[in-house]
Amino acid sequence: MTPNTPIIIGIGQSMQPVLDDLTEASSHADMAGRAALAALADAGVAGADVDTVACVRIFSDSSPAYACPFGGADKFPLAVAARIGATPKRAVYDVIGGQSPQSLVAEFAQELSQGQTKMVVIAGGEALGNMRAAQRSGAAMDWAEKHDGDWEDRGLFSGEPIVSQTEMSHGLLDAMSYYGFMETARRIGAGRNVADHRAYMADLIAPMSRVAANNPYAMFDDIYKSDEISTPSQANRPLTTPFLKNMVAKDAVNQGAAVVMTTVAIAEARGIPREKWVYLRGHAEAQENLLLDRTHLGRSIAMDLVIQGALDAAQVTADGVTHADIYSCFPCVVDQAKNALGFGRRPLTLTGGLPFFGGPGNNYTMHGICEVVRACRDTPGSVGLAHGNGGWMSKQAIGIYSTEHRDGDIFADKVALAEHIAAQPSAGQTDTPKGHANIESYIVQHKRGLPVGATLIGKLPTGVRFYAKLDRATPEILTAMAAGNLDGAAIVVRPDKPMNVAVLL
Repeated sequence: MTPNTPIIIGIGQSMQPVLDDLTEASSHADMAGRAALAALADAGVAGADVDTVACVRIFSDSSPAYACPFGGADKFPLAVAARIGATPKRAVYDVIGGQSPQSLVAEFAQELSQGQTKMVVIAGGEALGNMRAAQRSGAAMDWAEKHDGDWEDRGLFSGEPIVSQTEMSHGLLDAMSYYGFMETARRIGAGRNVADHRAYMADLIAPMSRVAANNPYAMFDDIYKSDEISTPSQANRPLTTPFLKNMVAKDAVNQGAAVVMTTVAIAEARGIPREKWVYLRGHAEAQENLLLDRTHLGRSIAMDLVIQGALDAAQVTADGVTHADIYSCFPCVVDQAKNALGFGRRPLTLTGGLPFFGGPGNNYTMHGICEVVRACRDTPGSVGLAHGNGGWMSKQAIGIYSTEHRDGDIFADKVALAEHIAAQPSAGQTDTPKGHANIESYIVQHKRGLPVGATLIGKLPTGVRFYAKLDRATPEILTAMAAGNLDGAAIVVRPDKPMNVAVLL
């Protein structure tokens, strides 16, 4: 073990229920700062010891749909630094995506090992629950704050785009639409009807609610039976097919999570107990192709490769993983990870999952990392896995953790992973489809529980895919489609502006 071997020495989480008196409601930066203070206290160090603060991008800085009407920090990492008494030499604000927490841990593990930094706080927080409660009540909030100092704002995106112009033209801007296409493709591929597939999804995620109910940092504590997740009702209304409300991530949360990282040499000099030390044993990350360019609409090859890549880098097998937290924004992510790991009925979350614990924006996986670190500490020598997922299974990051160190490179080959993903077989896509085709997958959009429109992925006789809006979609047709009665149906498609148009034959 070299003196510059990186370790996690502190973890912290925060949660605030929505208060009756919203004048006491915390902001996004408050939630992140509170978690960072908890992580510093866990490590037994002070903010003055920190030379780098890196933050996960909050949702309000990620999309106009989440814009905060009450303002916010102009330099979010410096706002967090101010709350912990740090004057960092470097302040980083990362790109969007649920992969970000694990990617940041890996990035700063490398920087620590290379001597580029000495002590790092990585933090994130969301206060969308407070924000929306204040909007509903008309409460006057002022979360604006300005900070002096240099910082590194990485912008919204890195790498290749995860959305094409064609997708934007068809109004495909939200995660639920893409996951709806993927989940429907998985259902059709498995030969299930809609009711059976909803039951399958519910059986998969219902146990997570019991974990959330026992987690003090969970935003929600309801325990759900499978049929309460799979059965439509007024409280569990249909969203974008095939999802019902209780199946998906809930982002109206007030939650924060943070970790403190340093090196073995510094930890020894500071007298930080070894029972606090947790090593990043293996890491892998990669970006998937655009949805229509994937071999299978319902599967991310990148996810399978990254899971195996991280295990190989850590020199462990899936059977050797004792603790795991799988990103669970939508059931298909959990299902694929479970299958890739061969977990069967083994637990898939330590937090309780995004539909039940809460979905704190891009920062969810920081909570997963905290819980994995805690579990590894509680069972010395065991191995934990934390999974981060961004976009629509577009950006994948996996970390393997343990209290036991191992020598050697812990990072999977990013170039090799990217080449494998780019080379996956696909018949391609077209922006100007014309003629006879068949439906490969689809989504039916709902408003207040009623179907209002449908968008489909079609396949021409050549195998080439396309997006199209279903024309002449009566309520009866939309209901039949949502029920799975038009799987694989024949259509005629023509290019149009701004989107392609398809009609049933």
